[in-house]
Amino acid sequence: MKTPLFILLQATGGIRNEVNTFLSDYAVPVIAMLLIVGVGIGVVMNYDKIIDRDGQGTRKEGIVNLLWVVGYIIIGLAIIAAVIALINSKLKMSL
Repeated sequence: MKTPLFILLQATGGIRNEVNTFLSDYAVPVIAMLLIVGVGIGVVMNYDKIIDRDGQGTRKEGIVNLLWVVGYIIIGLAIIAAVIALINSKLKMSL
């Protein structure tokens, strides 16, 4: 006869395996996609300023705006990584 503690430990191991699988299969590609899409959006939003279409000297402003967008993306990804690290430490998993 299985004790409730044994059943609970088996269930916890199953949850760990599922979370590990999710993190390794989906988290890294999603983070990479967010970074690439974010940079693409930043370039599209500031394209006219980066190429200085009107000749008003806005290239520097466009590049600085793009760097701000990339900075926000990196901060967002760092927050996501911190949440993943917190989940890993609480469940004592390995990626």
